[in-house]
Amino acid sequence: MSRQRWLITGGMGQLGGYLLRELSRTAPNAEVLAISRTMPVTSPPCSCRRLDLSDFDVLRGCLAEFRPTYVIHAAAMSAVGECHNHPADAERINAAATRVLGEAAAECGARLLYTSTDMVFAGDRAPYRETDEPAPLSCYGRTKVAGERALTDLPRALTVRLPLLYGVPVVPRETTFVRQIAALRAGDPLRLFTDEYRTPAWCGDAARALVGLAVSDLSGLIHVAGPERLSRYEMVDRFARLLGIAAPKLEPASRLSIDAPEPRPADLSLDCGMLAREFPGLVPGPIRGEVFVS
Repeated sequence: MSRQRWLITGGMGQLGGYLLRELSRTAPNAEVLAISRTMPVTSPPCSCRRLDLSDFDVLRGCLAEFRPTYVIHAAAMSAVGECHNHPADAERINAAATRVLGEAAAECGARLLYTSTDMVFAGDRAPYRETDEPAPLSCYGRTKVAGERALTDLPRALTVRLPLLYGVPVVPRETTFVRQIAALRAGDPLRLFTDEYRTPAWCGDAARALVGLAVSDLSGLIHVAGPERLSRYEMVDRFARLLGIAAPKLEPASRLSIDAPEPRPADLSLDCGMLAREFPGLVPGPIRGEVFVS
């Protein structure tokens, strides 16, 4: 059997670091290449290459040279506000680059797994199943739907819709989770929505599910999310209790109180019935103390 070769886009991102760690655990003899717009501060257990996804020729050349057997496409322009302000960039990175990556993966016979988002939905008919029609309210959501549709004709491609992710980054970086945990420990106030719901998952559980699904034969589309429907307020309150913080300074707020250029979906909860039926061992768990360790 030939040696596995894994190419991970967004390898230095919040999820990417967990993917690299999961591969070092489950496929220690595999050759792994992480590509990212930035180079790592510390040396991960793989090869790294700086690459801008919007440079399609370089992207194609990278796959032709490395000839991966598996590709996990975890990179994206994911900041909702940034996508709104720069829609052409968002379309090029989230949609067009996904199409190019899918075509290049098919040319070298690689299995492709694409990470999408719960934000492809409007938030008014949760919980959402794989058969529900996307109706995104944001530029970010629309470009991720376009990325999904760019892969529909590729028989070895699988789109995995993910929820809000949390966890201490493996590759050091500033994230919302890091800022929230720091504020909790410092006793600083946090203003959090009580009327915006997700089914959040720990990055470690998401990475384990993605690697497991990548080596499966499933194609098409599947949802991977946590088992609990939580508001952002409830989610951070859970963090505080696990950290032993008895009286966190949490201030309830409504998502409608924020003056944003695009509406915030009310409930993006994902139904993971398909995952539970077909891959019960890959279902993410609830929030637990493990999430505070990188």
